[in-house]
Amino acid sequence: MNTSILKRFAQEARRKLLEQVGAKLNFVLTTDSAELREKTEQLKQLRQELSRTTKEQLIEKVAYTWFNRLMALRFMDSNDYQPLGIRIITPKYGYTTPEILDEAKRGNLPEELKVNRQRIYDLLDNKIPSTNPQNEAYKELLIATCNHLHTTFPFLFEKINDYTELLLPDDLTSDFSILKDVRNGMPLEDCQNVEIIGWLYQFYISEKKDEVFASKSKVKKEDIPAATQLFTPRWIVEYMVQNTLGKLWLQNRPKSRLREHMQYFFESASLEAKDYLKINSPEEIKFLDPASGSGHILVYAFELLIKIYEEEGYNISEIPQLIIENNLYGFEIDERAAQLSGLALMIKAREYHRRVFHKGLKPNILCFHDLHVSKVEIKDLSKSAQIQVSDELMHDFLLMQQASNFGSLILPHAHTNEIEHVLNKFYQFLPNADVFQRSNVEALIGSLNQLHWLGQKLHCVVTNPPYMGGGNINEDLAEFVTCNYPHSKADLMACFIESGLAMLKTKGFMGMINQHSWMFIGSYELLRRKLIKSIFWDTLLHLGARTFPEIGGEVVQNVTFTVWKETYNSLGTFIRLVDFNDSYEKERKTLELVKIPDSRYLFKINQQNFDKIPTSTIGYWISNKSLECFSQFNSLSNIAAPSAGLQTGNNIRFLRFFFEVNYKKISSTQRYVRYNKAGGNRKWYGLDEYIIIWENNAEELKQTGRAVFRNSDKYFKESISWGLIATGQLNTRYYTNAFVFDNGAPSLIIQNNLKYFLGLLNSKVTTYFLALINPTLNAQVGNISGIPVSIMHESEIDNLVDEIIEISKCDWNTHETSFSFSINELIRINGFDLLIAFENYQQYWKNKFFQLHKNEEEINNLIIGIYGLNEELTPTIPLEEITIQQDELDRPALAKLNKKLFRDSKTLQVENYNEITLPFVSSEIMAQFISYSVGCMFGRYSLDKKGLILANQGETLADYLHKIEKTKNECNFLPDEDNIIPILDGDWFEDDIVGRFYHFLKVTYGEKNFNKNLSFIVEQIGKEIRKYFLKDFYHDHIKRYKKRPIYWMFSSPKGSFNVLIYMHRYTPDTGSNILNKYLKEFIGKLNTRKEHLVRVMETGSASDKSKAIKESDNIQKMLVELHEYERDILYPLATERMEIDLDDGVLVNYNKFGKAVKEVNGLNDPATKKKVKQFDWIDTSQIR
Repeated sequence: MNTSILKRFAQEARRKLLEQVGAKLNFVLTTDSAELREKTEQLKQLRQELSRTTKEQLIEKVAYTWFNRLMALRFMDSNDYQPLGIRIITPKYGYTTPEILDEAKRGNLPEELKVNRQRIYDLLDNKIPSTNPQNEAYKELLIATCNHLHTTFPFLFEKINDYTELLLPDDLTSDFSILKDVRNGMPLEDCQNVEIIGWLYQFYISEKKDEVFASKSKVKKEDIPAATQLFTPRWIVEYMVQNTLGKLWLQNRPKSRLREHMQYFFESASLEAKDYLKINSPEEIKFLDPASGSGHILVYAFELLIKIYEEEGYNISEIPQLIIENNLYGFEIDERAAQLSGLALMIKAREYHRRVFHKGLKPNILCFHDLHVSKVEIKDLSKSAQIQVSDELMHDFLLMQQASNFGSLILPHAHTNEIEHVLNKFYQFLPNADVFQRSNVEALIGSLNQLHWLGQKLHCVVTNPPYMGGGNINEDLAEFVTCNYPHSKADLMACFIESGLAMLKTKGFMGMINQHSWMFIGSYELLRRKLIKSIFWDTLLHLGARTFPEIGGEVVQNVTFTVWKETYNSLGTFIRLVDFNDSYEKERKTLELVKIPDSRYLFKINQQNFDKIPTSTIGYWISNKSLECFSQFNSLSNIAAPSAGLQTGNNIRFLRFFFEVNYKKISSTQRYVRYNKAGGNRKWYGLDEYIIIWENNAEELKQTGRAVFRNSDKYFKESISWGLIATGQLNTRYYTNAFVFDNGAPSLIIQNNLKYFLGLLNSKVTTYFLALINPTLNAQVGNISGIPVSIMHESEIDNLVDEIIEISKCDWNTHETSFSFSINELIRINGFDLLIAFENYQQYWKNKFFQLHKNEEEINNLIIGIYGLNEELTPTIPLEEITIQQDELDRPALAKLNKKLFRDSKTLQVENYNEITLPFVSSEIMAQFISYSVGCMFGRYSLDKKGLILANQGETLADYLHKIEKTKNECNFLPDEDNIIPILDGDWFEDDIVGRFYHFLKVTYGEKNFNKNLSFIVEQIGKEIRKYFLKDFYHDHIKRYKKRPIYWMFSSPKGSFNVLIYMHRYTPDTGSNILNKYLKEFIGKLNTRKEHLVRVMETGSASDKSKAIKESDNIQKMLVELHEYERDILYPLATERMEIDLDDGVLVNYNKFGKAVKEVNGLNDPATKKKVKQFDWIDTSQIR
């Protein structure tokens, strides 16, 4: 099945149907014709529906209704399942028009088809005037067919005299019709598998799903299906059904040969139980999918039930009806999905019995509908009907007002007996109800029927529930789950665990696939404790990432499991598949483990052990020694509890990178203090670029009323910190007492043994324990708190950590974006020429890198020994996990070097690193050198003094000379005086950036070696230096400074004119200076060049003339561009003499210059600019 083709078809079909149905609706509502006047009842229905819903929702509903109908017709055509015995939208082989239309042309129409035959024949014989008689005749045949199918599929084919007939698209027979699209989009071979229905449902609503997520708002109840729909892989469906329905049957029939048909079935502990749910006949079994979607799970349950019935000796012609009527149930909030569930089951039944469509079956699919009757009206009707409604039932009625929102999560408070009694009473009252009461009584009967279904207890519940976090669900649903599911409210999928169990009979089985977060994160601790005590985990497949073929990456991590609703003291079967890369590999491994258990992946464990792990996480792979560690040692929280930090409520307003503002204002007595926001994959030291507005002890922040100052007594203290999101392993860093820490940067403040704890937290032991406590992407405070702590070898570990911190600090400070950066490494290390400096650089950092690697492995070795985990862990660390020189080393190439490490066979320690050559990225190291040179050109840095020089607003060349304590003549390299450096396609100006760079290179490595050094740089960066400055430098600067550049490029629309300025030295005259000293002068130089070319064209050779003509044309285009840039953009800006305030940050200040500066995605692109214009703490009138 080519799902790519199916996806394209479904999405295009939806768009076409929405457009055509919308156009038809407008026509129907605005046109008065004889044809429409004959359809008064349908028009009335249409207007009534519009009064209950929006126009957009009505169009969406009619579009998917017709899509579902056409899809069903095509599927039945392709399998010769049509009850009429004739294809409705599919041609016979070798023909182009639908078979039913061809037969009509021959005068052959099925007798049972109720249609005006004479009118059809007259239309086709052109006896009735029509602009398109064939299309008109076919439309009537299609509607008649839908009416005929109403008896077989009443849930899908309503009796058309309804308003959907009015909105059927006009074009049904042309090559551009929706029917042609259906035939092409659903190939005959794909229609041999009923799974096509599920795929088309998913793909049909996929664009709606994208729209819902793109809105980034709470998900409205009508959008929940689109936001949560996900088609379950067939093999996982089989696993869940076989290990619930199949297991229940084998408990009752231990010698059954059903095993032969269940390739994903595990021989688990529940089969050994003496007490189980007794089944006398397969007709007794009730199997429910409470979020049935398109019926994928129910369809496979049907297949397995066929085997069960056959084994019991039932006649195959009777079995499909028995299954439909007795065994299978589906609950759904989405009408289109409910229609497809019913269709899929009926089609599956037709596979086994050709006359099943004639039996009047209706699948037990409940589509939830809201109750539109008020509490007062319910009381009045109850009184009129002389019915006593209990408080519990009234509570349930009020819940049913949100039935399509709460769905299967509704668990009736009223007893089933009361619901049945009241239902019967209202049925008796209905004939006596007056015209005003009747619709409300019918609505109450509908809700009571739904409550009756919800109150039933079932043998098996299997589902793939909706995944939606509490932060995304609408207000009504959020309030409902908070009240009714306090232990699982963090996500709907966890609520379905509780509701599914509540629907089960005691000793029934539940199967589910959902995200694995409930197994580990702190917000589900009470749910886990409840489940450990109340049910038995029979089997569990920990799937991890990439379970669904259409979802890549690590964020969505799944688990599927089957549980037995019984307390049972035995060993559950847990399968670990997280390390397999895709759904197909996970399936293959599962099949292997069914046949041959492998202790590396299959674990047998008593679930009571989970309570010994902090927060009762489902750490099924835990060893006995690890369990001892949790029991034997104190947890970290008993020594020093990690703490969450500040939540500003508005990071864009209050946070900056330190390089955005006046450096002198970063002080506890000034406007800013340093801020630990964490994030990033770096251990030991670093990630210190942020600052926060803290003037007058954060007065401005406090006044917003949105900030949450968690653990403020621990701000400005020496700490260990890490990012809340930990990809693969915990990366902790040392921070001095200069920082406030963020809520996303939990911190450990500890008086003693701080370095020891830093070593412990960065060790493989902590990674191992965290994988048991919470192997999700979040390293939450509660998880870190649960790590068991044993303190030994303090001095050894402290010394190793001290050395590591020093190396990591030195590495971090080689980067310009480090708060303590002082000089570029190639200049600090130096050499006779640049090549030698680069070789010295490599040798220096090779030694540091390997020293750090050696120290980290030694720390691992010591701590593993302390905990006695030598059998579980090794001290080895892959080279690519060393977090210094992150940009300067090729990580994939580094990973390949691990096998070259020569290790002692017993201790696994590296004997020596002599054979290893680190793969340094020379282009990155040269880019850093070039970036530093530009900083020197602007005076941010100096070759005469280390550290920041000009880093405050409005500082000048005079300030520079004062800070380095030299005169102009004494300077090794003097910054640009007017703070404007042109970057053009040639050396049009004396202070051209290439010329300035040449001068810098001569000063740093000598004029004698200039050509050699320049050639070396060009070779490493892969292009000429001018081309690098024109094409690459600004992109590199944007990336290096995380889309908050400090050097700004003023650039004409097509880039013919570019100059660079340093924002800290910007003045209101800068725009005028760019205009008059550079742009106008450049235009003049271009005109002079053009005049010269005219003379060449008059007197030069043919070759010279050709080149001159081409260059002249290019110059003319440039002049047009530059004059427009001058007139429309730069001149207005220059005359305004725009002022900036560095305190506003780059995001605000850069957007004040409109199209004068180069567009940067995420900084001043239209979408970002729109957001900036909504800031309420700045003067937005200045945003251009």
